[in-house]
Amino acid sequence: MTLWLRSVVALAVALGAGCAGAPRSADAPTDAPLAGPSAGAVLDVEPWTFGGAEGQVIRTRHYRLYTTERDPVLLSRMPGFLEAALAHYRTAVVPLPAPPIRLDTYLMDNRTQWRVLSRRLAPDQADQYDNIPRGGYASGGVGVFYDLGVYDTMAIAAHEGWHQYMQRAFREPLPVWLDEGLASYMEGHRWAGGTPVFLGWANTERFDRLRADVSAGVTVPLDRLLDMRPADELGSTTGSALTYYAQVWALVHFLREGEGGRHREALRDLVADAADGRLSRRLLLRLGSDGADRRSMRVGPSVFHAYFGDDLDAIGREYDAFLREIVTPGARDSIVTGRSPLATEARP
Repeated sequence: MTLWLRSVVALAVALGAGCAGAPRSADAPTDAPLAGPSAGAVLDVEPWTFGGAEGQVIRTRHYRLYTTERDPVLLSRMPGFLEAALAHYRTAVVPLPAPPIRLDTYLMDNRTQWRVLSRRLAPDQADQYDNIPRGGYASGGVGVFYDLGVYDTMAIAAHEGWHQYMQRAFREPLPVWLDEGLASYMEGHRWAGGTPVFLGWANTERFDRLRADVSAGVTVPLDRLLDMRPADELGSTTGSALTYYAQVWALVHFLREGEGGRHREALRDLVADAADGRLSRRLLLRLGSDGADRRSMRVGPSVFHAYFGDDLDAIGREYDAFLREIVTPGARDSIVTGRSPLATEARP
């Protein structure tokens, strides 16, 4: 399961095999492409209806976007944004493969349509959807979102788009802490005219939460963070899920830049190994059969030990120091512009 949070919670559930309201033919001739920032990304467009609402199926090189969206800004920007986000996924850490098929993505105009669609895609999860205040999800390589306003809709598309991509393109899954950390890292973006520019540090919401938690002394120790799953935090009234996302976002930055970039190559190896299907073998060779079972690959410290070393206490202290360093006074100015708040930014 995947889960996305900004100021509110969204829960991911397993999708059924069917798709609601599929177009008449995946390869049929279509209408003229959209105008606007995404015009160069759009290959074709055809009409689509959902529950009486008129919409479109917009195809790009790597996506098939089903949408009833009416906001002209979102509608014109989303196809190009998805393609730009995918290019970022494939280059941000290590070169990664293209998805083997187009990624089906649903962008609904409102929550009511999203709820109806989600009930068709996953009827067994209807009660869980009724408890979601805002958000979206990705499962089985399919993304399902609705209009939350321009910035938040783009952020959720980037976050869940990472999960979507990984579910289709990776031969083995990443551990939850890294999967969610990278998804949060991929949210960061700014706009240069009609072009999205992806910057992992450009995420004021994650930063602000982290700064508040560091100030209050309520950050989660590294060993516990590796054992957490977002779904476990959903029932909390303390905001622990938002703390989790802020900290795994910071953990990715730590592994890229902390300690002078000492962990960067291991991070690259880990992501590449999961994509190529070598992760379980690495765990087996490094930790034996007890460290290479399915659960150990997803939750707990096994993967971290195999790639970053056995002394989790020492690395945990480094991580804690990193958290304090990146929220020092004046750091937010760097975050707003998408720059590293460290005195000397480590370069990839």
